[in-house]
Amino acid sequence: MPLQYLRVNSIEDLLGHINDPNARVICGGTDLVVKMRRGIIAPARLLDISEVGELREIRRQDGEVVIGAAATEAELLSSEIVTAELPLLKEVLSRLGSVQIRNRGTLGGNLVNASPAADGAIPLILYDATVIAHSANGEREVPIEGFLRGPGQTALAEGEFLSAIKVPIPSREFHHFFHKVGRRKALTIAIASLGALARIIDGVVYEVRLAAGSVAPTPIRLHRVEELLSGNKIDKSLIAAARRLTLQTVAPIDDIRASAEYRRQVIADLLVEWLKG
Repeated sequence: MPLQYLRVNSIEDLLGHINDPNARVICGGTDLVVKMRRGIIAPARLLDISEVGELREIRRQDGEVVIGAAATEAELLSSEIVTAELPLLKEVLSRLGSVQIRNRGTLGGNLVNASPAADGAIPLILYDATVIAHSANGEREVPIEGFLRGPGQTALAEGEFLSAIKVPIPSREFHHFFHKVGRRKALTIAIASLGALARIIDGVVYEVRLAAGSVAPTPIRLHRVEELLSGNKIDKSLIAAARRLTLQTVAPIDDIRASAEYRRQVIADLLVEWLKG
């Protein structure tokens, strides 16, 4: 059967086709088309949501930034709302892929692809974001950490699609950090990445959130390391203890890009780099 392509014009139009188990939602296609070319997936129908206006909105609402699933990374980077309220997200997206990729790729697609190395997931995890899973039965909100289930696996059920991401506007007292290590500087998939939001005053960690990529089946919060750091003054002893705990917390794999042990050492070194400031 030849591949069918359908450009949907509204959410209602999309809901009329989403229950087809052989259909896949497409927007930028920067991940989906690659998987199709490699034979990883073979949908019979593509449902293009790129022209659905309500899925491209970026707005403030009730103390949150609501990002439509079809908003491109370039649109997010140029958004005054994202610049003002979500500076870590802007920094991460500015390092994601090439200009061409950012002009087509979407944050929603980055999440649905569910790569352990998904850069876009790091700030969303740190911001305690939720995603909106939409179906003919209505909407449900899923915390970002529960949405990402494993490599290529999400909490979306049959007949659901990701319609938006809701991000609580963080305190302006947070300082942020993001760094990733790859085999080359441009267009790299992270061997390991670390993001942080923290309130540190006179060397004391009053609040901290840490998230890491490429060191577990999904991007993860480093909750145990956060607990160790919270309320303590940064010194050599605390840094050493945090490094040891990070090594114990992550569970990377060996693959063609790096060994598990190398990833473990890299993420621990990134934590030390951030703590030393």
